[in-house]
Amino acid sequence: MTIIPLSQAKARLSEVIRTVRRTGEPVVVTVDGEPAARIAPVEGEPRRLTPAEIATARALEDALRRMARGAEPFDAVALIREGRR
Repeated sequence: MTIIPLSQAKARLSEVIRTVRRTGEPVVVTVDGEPAARIAPVEGEPRRLTPAEIATARALEDALRRMARGAEPFDAVALIREGRR
């Protein structure tokens, strides 16, 4: 998340808003060094993933597929009862 002082936000408001809209990442505006406001995209249509985000998700999915699994079915409730996580 980007953090910018109020003076910079005022001078570059159009650029800040276009960046928020393009990236989907909010910007925090500070006053006297303290967070005062957040500029965030309007909720609505989901944003498209960037190529880097897609590559990361695919790598994670591949890593999960390669993980060794036990022969027994996985029972999360039983593991919690046993005190394991």
